[in-house]
Amino acid sequence: MMDWNELYNSAMQPAFENIEDYIGGEGKRLWQELFLHMDKAYGAKPKMTYSGCSEKPGWNVKLQKSGRSFGTLYPEEGGFSVFLVISYKLAPEVDAIIPALTEKVAQSWKTANDFMKNGKYMMFRIENERELRDFIRLCAVKMEPKN
Repeated sequence: MMDWNELYNSAMQPAFENIEDYIGGEGKRLWQELFLHMDKAYGAKPKMTYSGCSEKPGWNVKLQKSGRSFGTLYPEEGGFSVFLVISYKLAPEVDAIIPALTEKVAQSWKTANDFMKNGKYMMFRIENERELRDFIRLCAVKMEPKN
């Protein structure tokens, strides 16, 4: 299969169904589950944007509510990656949930780098239910769900 950024250039925005079909399999189900959760818990709506970033070029989806970002999602075969920034003010809350996270996501937090002096940034791939739950827990640290 072609890389995501080769399928849809900057002039050719995909539909959300195209993204789901590209991800496929279990990753597609997790992607759909995440969007249902974010809508129900926060009323967060996805916004598709194009990035020329050399690390992850192509169309991606940003999740935001009331000017707050829950992260940027990057479609990949079989799953997707998330990029999120967590404020230094919230670091103690993230540290408190580290024991409940998968080793992969916990390690991503422990090795996270500074993001413009505002916080730490993490990027990790979601390809199973536990990793999706980790991302949802991190979103809850950023903003308490409404339900």
